Amino acid sequence: MSNFVKRRVMPPIPADLSGKVAVVTGATAGIGKEAAYGLAKLGARVVMCGRTPAKLEATIAELEARGAARDRFETGIADLALVPSARALAVELASRHAGLDILLNNAGCYPAARTITPDGHEEAWATNVLAYEALTTGLLPSLRAARGRIVYVASTRAGNLDLDDLDFRRRRWTGLRAYEQSKQANRLLAWAWDRRLAGTGVTINVAHPGGVATSIAGRQTGLYGALARLAFRTQRTPTHGADTPLWLAASPDLADRSGAFYKDRLSIPCRWQPEISLCEALWRRTQQQLAG
Repeated sequence: MSNFVKRRVMPPIPADLSGKVAVVTGATAGIGKEAAYGLAKLGARVVMCGRTPAKLEATIAELEARGAARDRFETGIADLALVPSARALAVELASRHAGLDILLNNAGCYPAARTITPDGHEEAWATNVLAYEALTTGLLPSLRAARGRIVYVASTRAGNLDLDDLDFRRRRWTGLRAYEQSKQANRLLAWAWDRRLAGTGVTINVAHPGGVATSIAGRQTGLYGALARLAFRTQRTPTHGADTPLWLAASPDLADRSGAFYKDRLSIPCRWQPEISLCEALWRRTQQQLAG
């Protein structure tokens, strides 16, 4: 089925990222792949993060065939559903790059069943939240050294956060509730980071990519799964979905802007941004989870 969502045509991003280093998670598909391609075409060296070397190499070959130079890419291997793997990736990348200009936290999942990871976290929470926090925390010295940018890919589809039941041990789990909780957390944690980054030269902003025709609903089953996949196939293209995260990562206009939520390159309100006590409580909780 062809994509039929109308979109506002965005002007090219007037950026030269030559000499800059960008880290993109979830880089082998969808928004992450298109953002990696866009960053490389703007001149950045892009660290593409994914689970398997074979998938990463195949993706790089695809992007090279589309016109991106092969030497623009390197890889980072991690299973971001596992906190120790995400932490290890941060350590590895920090040792490779004393300065990082861009961290695009994009990898995410929409599980079909409640799964607890080997280190004890609900899968959507581990992948969509704790991986972001592990990389942001572990790469902060490198980002500070380069006065870099952090971009979180979140969603307007957000809510249901329960600080006392982040892994749905007490509440009834659904994939949608777990996804929405994780996307609310992304925004809350970005606002907590924004306060901590004041005066460092590092910025953090959040992107809503819109409904995008990706494979994120591919694990859903039954009638709901079929309808979800049909709905996703009719959404905006991954290239369109990647536009706002890419703009936040690269545009000169964003050099000093931090702590905002964007859709289609426009700032939109976040109803939880004023809730500083909730942001701070969640930040402390996730840092405790990262520490084991």
